[in-house]
Amino acid sequence: MKIGVRAHDYGCHTPKELARILKEAGFECLQLALNKALTGMQPVPGQLNPGLCYDIRRAFEREDLQIAVVGCYIEPSLSDPEERERQLARYLECLAYCRQLGSFVVATETTCYSGSLEGRMKQFDILTDSVCRLAEQAEKFGVFAAVEPVHVHTMNSPELTYELIRRVASPNLKIIYDPVNLLTPENISRQEQVMDACFDAFGDRIVGIHAKDVVIEDGQFKPIVIGEGLVNVQYYLNWLAIHKPGISVLREEANPATGHKDIANLRRMIDLAEANAPVKL
Repeated sequence: MKIGVRAHDYGCHTPKELARILKEAGFECLQLALNKALTGMQPVPGQLNPGLCYDIRRAFEREDLQIAVVGCYIEPSLSDPEERERQLARYLECLAYCRQLGSFVVATETTCYSGSLEGRMKQFDILTDSVCRLAEQAEKFGVFAAVEPVHVHTMNSPELTYELIRRVASPNLKIIYDPVNLLTPENISRQEQVMDACFDAFGDRIVGIHAKDVVIEDGQFKPIVIGEGLVNVQYYLNWLAIHKPGISVLREEANPATGHKDIANLRRMIDLAEANAPVKL
């Protein structure tokens, strides 16, 4: 497994500067949200072009860094149709240029939601329509449209994630899995069961992992160095080593001051997981 990072956690820079910073920090790959990580990039369609994508790709290739995931975080279940169309246009453009950036995955979360079950399912219908369109475009370009379940968003459970996969019925719909994003202070004591439910529901669709760790303070999660908190990181790395060899493990909410600790702890746990896995790369 390759250890990577959400690039904009290390600031907004030119491609060459960012590639150098991430390489010196010790990462092997990255998730690149263009407008958050690269200077001058705007969160609107129309700016991407083959020449620009080549320059971005080559900057990271020179440092032997893989753009594992292109981040394009939109709200695909917005009830405002005009705003939803504007946001979908951004994602569709990223799908069109994904391969020119050297990647095969464009990722988003879904829209925040905290209302009734009836309202959630209405939003989920909108989400289904949006993701059907994204997956259809992904099929045309030979790339993957990936969505990430989060417990405070429209798609907030393993069950709804499975239902989206069932409804969309496209092999080009994939999942970015962040184990912490489906945990809460209330269910973290049974986190292994939650992870197992996720693996059962959508494990075959996972194309990227977001890694982080937390402690609980004043009833809320607080981020901490990976391996020093409450999350059983070893548990899901063991599963990944067997079922997803070589996958990118992307540190999210990284603190550059402690990034070396994250990498060291992840490498130790990955080595342990891979030592006991049947596939040797």
